[in-house]
Amino acid sequence: MNSKPLRLAAALALPFGAAVVIACGPDFPLQVLNDRAGTLKATPANSFAYEAAHLARSSDKLQANENDGAYAAPGKLSAADAADAAFMTPAQRAQLKAVRALKDGDAAYAQGADLPPAVRLYAAGAVDYLAAGAARARAQKRFQAVLDLPRDDGDKRAVWAAYMLGQSHAGAMSGAGNKPAEERAKATQAYTLARARAAAGAPDPNGLAVASYGEQARVFLVKGATPCGYLDFVNATPCADDVPAADLKQAIHLYAEQAARNSDSGVQSLRSIAAWALSDPERAQKLIDDPLSQRLLVSYALARVGDMNGDDASQPAEYDIWGGGYGYVDAARGAKDARVNPVLPSLVAALEKQGIALIADADRVAALAYRSGYYDLAQTLADRQRSALGSWVRAKLALRKGDVATAAQAYAEASKAFPQNDASVEPASLGLIKAEQSVLTLSRGQYVEAFDQLYNVTRAGQTREKEGSLSHPLYGDYSGDTWYLAERVLTVDELKTYVDAHVPATPVPAPPQKLPATPDKPYYEWLSAHPAQLSDYLRRLLARRLVREGRVADALPYFPDDQDLRYVDVDENYYTDGKRTLATWRYRATAKEYGDALNDAKHAWRAVTRAEAWYKAATLARRRGMEIMGYEEAPDYAGLGGMLAFGIGRTEVREYPHGDTSKAPLVKTPEQRAAADLPGPFVTADERKRYAASESKPNVRYHYRNIAADYIMKAADELPPRSQAFAAVLCQGAGFVYYDAALAPTLYRRYVKQGAAVPFSADFGQNCVEPDFKAAGRFPYVQAWKKTRHWVATHRALGVALLVALLAGAAALGVIAARAIKRHRSEQKSGPKNAEAAQD
Repeated sequence: MNSKPLRLAAALALPFGAAVVIACGPDFPLQVLNDRAGTLKATPANSFAYEAAHLARSSDKLQANENDGAYAAPGKLSAADAADAAFMTPAQRAQLKAVRALKDGDAAYAQGADLPPAVRLYAAGAVDYLAAGAARARAQKRFQAVLDLPRDDGDKRAVWAAYMLGQSHAGAMSGAGNKPAEERAKATQAYTLARARAAAGAPDPNGLAVASYGEQARVFLVKGATPCGYLDFVNATPCADDVPAADLKQAIHLYAEQAARNSDSGVQSLRSIAAWALSDPERAQKLIDDPLSQRLLVSYALARVGDMNGDDASQPAEYDIWGGGYGYVDAARGAKDARVNPVLPSLVAALEKQGIALIADADRVAALAYRSGYYDLAQTLADRQRSALGSWVRAKLALRKGDVATAAQAYAEASKAFPQNDASVEPASLGLIKAEQSVLTLSRGQYVEAFDQLYNVTRAGQTREKEGSLSHPLYGDYSGDTWYLAERVLTVDELKTYVDAHVPATPVPAPPQKLPATPDKPYYEWLSAHPAQLSDYLRRLLARRLVREGRVADALPYFPDDQDLRYVDVDENYYTDGKRTLATWRYRATAKEYGDALNDAKHAWRAVTRAEAWYKAATLARRRGMEIMGYEEAPDYAGLGGMLAFGIGRTEVREYPHGDTSKAPLVKTPEQRAAADLPGPFVTADERKRYAASESKPNVRYHYRNIAADYIMKAADELPPRSQAFAAVLCQGAGFVYYDAALAPTLYRRYVKQGAAVPFSADFGQNCVEPDFKAAGRFPYVQAWKKTRHWVATHRALGVALLVALLAGAAALGVIAARAIKRHRSEQKSGPKNAEAAQD
């Protein structure tokens, strides 16, 4: 509706730029398990973009080009320039550029003598068109002359010329003394010819054939000879209201054809008209007898008309997806303060008045009737059209009646072709059907089956090509719920069995030719060509669970291969030079080192060796705990890099209301927390039990840091209290949990109570040194020798007496030993003589 300036620029091959504005917001995935009853009650619907693009069916291969400007980035040809380069020399293209800069068409024609005939005529006509006034007539003649050339010559600019001829006649509709009806007919003829020549193979690098649908639609949006533009529909001016119904329907059909050929401009034009029409029942009534226009209104009502929310709400609530919002308010979800927007039942009543037989796409109207509270009509219409969308509606209606078995069957029918579909639902909506089906599966205690459904939806959503869905990409991502089941509901052995059977590790790609110390463009290009895979992500989640269970050896194969450079971390180095560098540590090697340290800590023979092993395990847990044992969701949020404490998984109820520890705690035990975190229907007692059993121990944010502090205490247990190592490990441990007002002082108090004075005690927990375990191993002997010397120094007389006694005793022992040796030798000499006497 508002694409004329853009298309003119493209047609005339003058410089212009296109900007794409993307709304920013949270990247949290949609979660169907937050409000399970609401999920299963929510209105079935597709996005408006999908519906608008499927109002009409394209019978040709024409495609819009709304993102490629007439001039591309430096060093890269635009689509139009690339097309020209196929049949023009560089010298001719330079000449064409000079011709375009002229202000007179005759001069442009004269200067373009070396150009191909069609290019020469069109360039001169374009210059005349921009000059306006009397030159417009010359422009029309030159555009027509292009079309009159033999096809081999004329095709080079035929689509451009026909499009601009249409633009010229369309612009003349509002000229003084002109004949609007005649000019509209000529414009329509020219636009139709542009599409025909493009469909027959004439070059159309700027997508003008598809744009001509929108421009042709504009010539029907007029009040007499006055064109009604975008703002007339947005502001509902009298101009828009005075457009004849027949002309309005014709424009809608043309915009639908444009949208069907991948044109966002066509989609937005349909959106503007639908919003205008539904703002007043009389306007909607003008369109409702036309099947395509009727479907436009229904699609817009389902996708973009929000319900009321709040006691005093007189306007629909704002669109909201922040922090887990569901977009427009949908009263069908059953929210306490939500009320159906009066626009919806009014539209349903008007459609019903037309007669069910005249309703186009009964499944969509069934969804609208369901949302509006017309449940009987919804059932009738859903039964009338057998489609995935119809089955989806029937599942909702069955659940409303409490018939879970029928609902499960309807969901199975709706999703049986996943990930394919019958076009009644878009790919992302088909994924939502499957996700909703998992809610029902979960409520029956089929945990592995529910996980399988969600995992496959998320996997399909992440591997689907971008053009596979025109809706918001997050609606194919249910990773928050998927990881919740994998981490908190399935047992670790259930998850391991599933992964072993269905989720093999992906092959390790060949490394980049050079692995830089600092990530550079070639590295990121390699990474883009070898993206991380969802299957490897799930395997890593399992590995962390196994580490938390103490099964480190079992965990190792599920961490990424150390040679797989897709999974090399990037260190930000915030506290040093601020430069990003590729980390030198690797997941599997680090986990193995951690497991070996725990094994030594539990089985080493010497106490100091055990202490050193506990310290090493503590250090690894503190520095790499997020990567090797962190929870994907609460309380660590490894899935968000630990940066946020919300957004994925279940929302935890805080132990104290508003963090006020002076009040009575809300929840104390894992069981109480499970009941608080998993409220409402469709949650089994066994799921809550599993949730409680898989709770983090301890249940604190960055729980692995507390584990590290516990290992520090174990290390201290094995060390001499007065040793440097004893003080150093406790100092390091206090630094691990410096932010914890309860835990950090515990380590410090133990040092104060048992440790010796050390140089770093003034900054305990901040400026610590590494423990000297070798010195700690010698510490008992050194201390014993020091005590002996001290005792002797303080008791000299007694010490001398004891020394004399010791020496006398030693001398006596020496005499006794000498006599014994002498006697033994004497016996050895007399032995043989006695033996001979006995023989005699």
